[in-house]
Amino acid sequence: MAHEYTIGEAAELLNVTRDALRFYEKKELVKPDKKENGYRFYSEDAISVLMDIIFLRKIQCSIQDIQTMYEDGTPQYWQDFLNLRIQEEEDRIRMHQQLLRQLKVSRRNSEKMLLYRNQISVCPMPKTYIISEIMEDFDQVRNEWFQAAGETQGMEHCYIHEQWKPKKDGGYQYLCYLILEEFAVKELQFEERAKALSSFQFKNCLHTVCESLSMSPAKESIGKMHQWAKEKGISLTGEIHSHYLWNYQEAGKFKKSYVEIYMPIEENKP
Repeated sequence: MAHEYTIGEAAELLNVTRDALRFYEKKELVKPDKKENGYRFYSEDAISVLMDIIFLRKIQCSIQDIQTMYEDGTPQYWQDFLNLRIQEEEDRIRMHQQLLRQLKVSRRNSEKMLLYRNQISVCPMPKTYIISEIMEDFDQVRNEWFQAAGETQGMEHCYIHEQWKPKKDGGYQYLCYLILEEFAVKELQFEERAKALSSFQFKNCLHTVCESLSMSPAKESIGKMHQWAKEKGISLTGEIHSHYLWNYQEAGKFKKSYVEIYMPIEENKP
């Protein structure tokens, strides 16, 4: 004799709530049988239908998807539907993988701020790729950054890099351009693009992350690094490299930024 299931028994058997079963009934996806005395029950066939519905919901099918599927009911519709769902999930996976890569690059910046803020040390400057033209106008480079970020996902992780090169007259030549460090290039899967780009790195540099009231390093921070080098007997090339990492805001207004600074050391005078 075929088994007859009350709504409570069906809910327990299928590990769903009674409200879920009532909802599927309301959407006409399943219909309990009714005896002459008005007693409602789920037949074994209805339980099989419910198992299919629960499976479809687990694979993210909407109620409308299931209704359409039941109206058509052909193997071809099921095949087409599964192909579409697979494509959607693959697209989501790619999107989440890209997001994960960007989160890891952002975490690198937060690690720099936590580990090196106001701490001067000697370390190499990592291999760095030049993404844009080299200019003398910060605002122009920043606008290029905005444009690049809008056109290519991941380019928002470029640094606006500033460089001061000492001149014979005692002054400095100011240069500005977009860069990506090797870590970011690899993490964001820009290696193929990077093959055509110029790059640079330094074996030994004075290094710190400082706070600033702009996106450029404060003069006081540069002065502290020069003083630190003098006390340690370290000879510098005179070149300064810096880039903005992040900013701090209060009540929606810019408060300060965090800037990373590298000052190359004379190779023959470590």
